[in-house]
Amino acid sequence: MSRPFSRIKLGYYPLPIEEARNIRALLMSSAPYAAIDPCIGDGTALIEITKETAAHLAGIELDADRAAAAAGKGIATVHGSAFECRVLAETCSLLYLNPPYDSEFGPHSNKRMELVFLEHCYRWVISEGVLVFVVPAPAVGTCARLLASQFDRIFVFRLEHPESVRFNQVVVFGRRKKAHLRGEPKGADELLRISYKRHLIPVLNQEVVERYAVPPSSPATITYTGLPLDAIEDALQRSVAMQNARGILVRKHQKMSGRPVTPLHKGHVGLLACSGMLNGFFGEGETRHIAHWRSVKYVDEFNEEGEAEGETIIRKRERFSHELTLAYESGQIIELKETKEEKAPNRSAE
Repeated sequence: MSRPFSRIKLGYYPLPIEEARNIRALLMSSAPYAAIDPCIGDGTALIEITKETAAHLAGIELDADRAAAAAGKGIATVHGSAFECRVLAETCSLLYLNPPYDSEFGPHSNKRMELVFLEHCYRWVISEGVLVFVVPAPAVGTCARLLASQFDRIFVFRLEHPESVRFNQVVVFGRRKKAHLRGEPKGADELLRISYKRHLIPVLNQEVVERYAVPPSSPATITYTGLPLDAIEDALQRSVAMQNARGILVRKHQKMSGRPVTPLHKGHVGLLACSGMLNGFFGEGETRHIAHWRSVKYVDEFNEEGEAEGETIIRKRERFSHELTLAYESGQIIELKETKEEKAPNRSAE
């Protein structure tokens, strides 16, 4: 996938509902447990994965609309960045992580976001808790050492939904190692090898016999330590600083009202119209329309012969021309402006 496309989507690649059901088939639980999704989106995937269990769901979402949607589905959702949220170590039994597919953007050490999210969140999982990690296949190699050092029973499965194939998605299952076994990245080389050979990865479907027991745990609490960005944005418009700066940052719209002392002749009307002072509604019935004038700068180019033989000097001259746009009630739009046919040779609009 291209970086611009990822930026447009804000790194958001929701898990297809069919794949969420396949993931749920590998999970078993016999008691209530805490499940956290640091990139919860609208909550659909986490709800489907934990369906028909007594899971306590919690999540984090940066997008305001998706955070509101998740909260509306009964998930304890924090609106903000996962990196400005704190969760006590080893408090959740299931960590479902489908992070943005992108890289950090900074002056140096720009890691893949999949690794950055995993580094931040893996500590939340209790011993023998389960990690469900949905990422593009090459990202498994990027995260291989961390995965192998903190989790065992690691299995990687290929997702075959068309949307998952499009983004080369795989899902990594892992069980959190007990404290005295952590640190040794045993199996990292194997993860690195299969991450670049997608055909070696088995498909996740209902025929997979591997199962993961999710241990019981109490509800997890997510504490947001960042700034309330939405509240700040709303308050900014009402602040004294914005009111003082508005005259500089925002161009005031020129308005005129009343009647002139003496009748205007055609020259006066032309000057007022071209300057935008007479913009507004005109006419009646089908001829009723909105008129809007604006000034446009053009650059004319002239070629002159230089003193030397064969020398050509290109000179440029800036000038302003006026354009009029008429919008009629019928939806018809008419533009009166300078056209190429009316311009002198070698003249170009800027």
